[in-house]
Amino acid sequence: MEAYASKPIIFLLITIIGFIQFLFILRFLFEVTRVSYNNPVSQLVIKATDPALRLFRIIPLYVGNFDLIIIILITALTTLKLYINPSFSGFEYSISALFIAGFGFAIKEILDILWYAVIIGVIGSWFIAYSNHPLFSLVDEICDPLYKPIRNILPNMSGIDLSPIVLLVVLNLLQMIILPPIFNLTRYV
Repeated sequence: MEAYASKPIIFLLITIIGFIQFLFILRFLFEVTRVSYNNPVSQLVIKATDPALRLFRIIPLYVGNFDLIIIILITALTTLKLYINPSFSGFEYSISALFIAGFGFAIKEILDILWYAVIIGVIGSWFIAYSNHPLFSLVDEICDPLYKPIRNILPNMSGIDLSPIVLLVVLNLLQMIILPPIFNLTRYV
């Protein structure tokens, strides 16, 4: 009887934690890419995440453009999601290994969100009617700083922009290069 009642509760908890984590990842991406705060979607994310950030910003922790408080919160939420997830219940992890795995999965989810933002931006660019929608302008603001160095390297292709394709390849390469060493650290902790 316990498993019958606990599965929906666990599902709801993971969904709620995942949504909160998604909001904090968006807030992190907004700060790193310096998204305009006049966009209604960015205002929603900022209003939703500000109360939690005010609690933890007693001591400001910044390294360049990176707000370490947001990174710590994203890692903690990802770790909580891993801890609650029943598919990880058969593994014996120490707390430090769980946080390292949470950090690795947080990086993976940030890269996944960037990957989907590129796809949404490419599909949105095909439709003129949606180009003024706040969501598409927000996606463009997130992706444009990532496209800029690629566009500086690639030669002009007569109106064909290959920078989204190159960025997708780079994001996949980053996942292949960065994540395995992080996850291998969990074996030694």
